[in-house]
This record gives sequence, C-alpha cells and structure tokens, in this order.
Amino acid sequence: MKTQFIVQESNLKKREEFYDYINKTYNLNIEYPYYKEEFIKSNFPFVIDFKEKNLWICESITCCACAAQSKQMISIDEFMKIK
Repeated sequence: MKTQFIVQESNLKKREEFYDYINKTYNLNIEYPYYKEEFIKSNFPFVIDFKEKNLWICESITCCACAAQSKQMISIDEFMKIK
C-alpha cells in the first residue's frame, strides 16, 4: 500500500484549500521551515507521507523531475480519489 504522495497544483486558491484540508483531516507534522504561506505560494509539490506522518514541499528539481517521469506526481483530484 502506497504511503507517500506527491501532489502538484499551480492554482494558489486550490493549494490553500488543499493545505487546509490536509491540516484538518490528517495529523501530520509540518516540516520546518515551512509554514502555510510557503505551502501556498510555492511552485513545488506537496509531499504527504503517511508512514512518516509528515507534510513538506519537495523543492528538489531533480526529485520532481524523477517523480513526474515515473508518474508519481498526482493532482489534488487524483489524491482525493485515492484517499
């Protein structure tokens, strides 16, 4: 069973709504130095890790490229269907 999800969204309003949803629904630690504003304004994807119970932003272009190429990066809608 998959425990880590990389979720990409470019729309700032949707990013904020998704952040609020994740924060209210799941008991995850938010990795320092990220705060709500960074999650919303970032162009990089959210990483939701249920095994480690973390929420963070993947700012590595190399990791993002690998995730996209291997079809591991998903949309908010795809995440909502899975979870």
